[in-house]
Amino acid sequence: MHLGFTLSMIWRRQKRAGFLFFTVFLAIITLAAATERTVHSQASNKELRQKSLQLAQNIRGLVDSYKKKDREIMTEYDRKNRPDISKGRAHDLRQQWLKDSDLAHDSTMRYYKDHYWADAILLIGELNRRLSKRAKQPELLRLYQHPTNVLGLAAIADHLELHSKLLPD
Repeated sequence: MHLGFTLSMIWRRQKRAGFLFFTVFLAIITLAAATERTVHSQASNKELRQKSLQLAQNIRGLVDSYKKKDREIMTEYDRKNRPDISKGRAHDLRQQWLKDSDLAHDSTMRYYKDHYWADAILLIGELNRRLSKRAKQPELLRLYQHPTNVLGLAAIADHLELHSKLLPD
């Protein structure tokens, strides 16, 4: 009986030690996550502002490029779509216009995702970390993570610019 009691006590101590180790491990992970460091964490406010403004300018350039291409597609459609063409031909032209417009849009969104998406998320995260709670707009983080269209890209550029200008020198 004494041996069983001793083994039971040893087992309880090991369980407590395991639980304590696990709790400390979780605390360390939580602390590391709370002090989340990114590539922009060491940048000064001035450098962060410059990077944010440059990214906003690049995104706006992408949006402008899309708008120009979309205008060209629309102009071409308008040029071909005359009142004297058949309904079938008019329908085909419209379908081609929609297809071309969708391709331009998808290409723009893909370019954003490949070249600017990660930086935009990291920069707004760092800006939010440094700004006061009143200046933060966490509901817009979803837009950064999942922009649905070119208007969303323009909103991201505007938001990045606004928040970078709120940083103190």
